[in-house]
Amino acid sequence: ALMKQVGKEHKIKLTFMPLLIKAASQAMADFPMINAHVNADCTAITYKAAHNIGVATDTPHGLMVPNIKNVQNLSILDIAGELDRLKTLSENNKLSTDDVTGGTFSLSNVGAVGVPTLHQCW
Repeated sequence: ALMKQVGKEHKIKLTFMPLLIKAASQAMADFPMINAHVNADCTAITYKAAHNIGVATDTPHGLMVPNIKNVQNLSILDIAGELDRLKTLSENNKLSTDDVTGGTFSLSNVGAVGVPTLHQCW
């Protein structure tokens, strides 16, 4: 009820996904290894400062994974707004290259079950 009320006040659809995205970003801040990758021969680790979180999106054009850039600097409402923007672009097959590149981590929702799945982007 509170999420609906806040969403209505800010004229945005507020779901659990922005909360999960922000929680993932906070986990990356607390545990930087989550947002790191190793090189091809596993001799070096790169810690990524930006939390560019991709969200798997089922569209009429197929599965797309646009990403929200710099989640660590965004509020939950900012994330919800960006999710809405990316959803609209995805549905209309209008995502830009920037919208679908540079992801460091991704989340997906298995739909009706509502269980988020975490994926690290290498």
